Amino acid sequence: MSNQDVVEAKKTAMMAVADMEADAGGGFEDASKDAYAIPFIQILQKGSPAIDPDHPKHKEIPGAKIGSLINTVTEEVIDGDKGVLVMPCHFVQNFVEWADRDAGGGFVATYDVPTGQQLLATTKRDEKGRDVLPNGNYLVDTRGHYVLIVREDGSASPALISMSSTQTKKSKKWMSAMQDAKEKRADGSLFTPPMWARTYRVKTIGESNAKGTWRGFDITREGDCPSAELYAQAKAFRDAVRAGKVKAVEPREPGEDDNIHF
Repeated sequence: MSNQDVVEAKKTAMMAVADMEADAGGGFEDASKDAYAIPFIQILQKGSPAIDPDHPKHKEIPGAKIGSLINTVTEEVIDGDKGVLVMPCHFVQNFVEWADRDAGGGFVATYDVPTGQQLLATTKRDEKGRDVLPNGNYLVDTRGHYVLIVREDGSASPALISMSSTQTKKSKKWMSAMQDAKEKRADGSLFTPPMWARTYRVKTIGESNAKGTWRGFDITREGDCPSAELYAQAKAFRDAVRAGKVKAVEPREPGEDDNIHF
């Protein structure tokens, strides 16, 4: 290739980049929140179809094992002992109504906190520890952490970590840790930085109670936001969630002992 050819190739490449920058976001203008699927990051438990070949809904997923984390959209499996690095972006609490499995099971509806608390007052606790509504369905207090999954190459993608039942205390502990973290202003006064100013490592850990054993979330502080680009991406994701421009895939029903089955 001659020097002139090299120069022309560079000009073409620069023009292509300039065009892409000028057309940033093109083609997505009319996409609503229903056009996207924000995945859940969930834990594979003993009874998960990806683990149990005898399960009627068994689906073999390479690398899947008890305690692994899984992306419910891409089906990427993450070693639960190694965990995944995340930047928390936004927190939501709601109450999810589920149909009893004996009645066919499945997601029924999601309620905001005031409505959920009103419904909770009408429930009765059954032998499985569930809050059962007068219609026979049950209500689950659910804590959602919208995060960016940060990869080793510096890229990131959105996801939702949903916690309920025994994992609610993990959510509360995480929220308290983020709220208690402080930075100092130039005048010496302290302030609470945004959630996405820091990164956290999400792993899984063995847990048990009188009902049995399972794997739960284990969350620890890892470091600060890796870059200005990721800071901006996390903030934009938070804004999109608050504006109702993103939608998570339909939640999956918690197991009877708080196992999350994929």
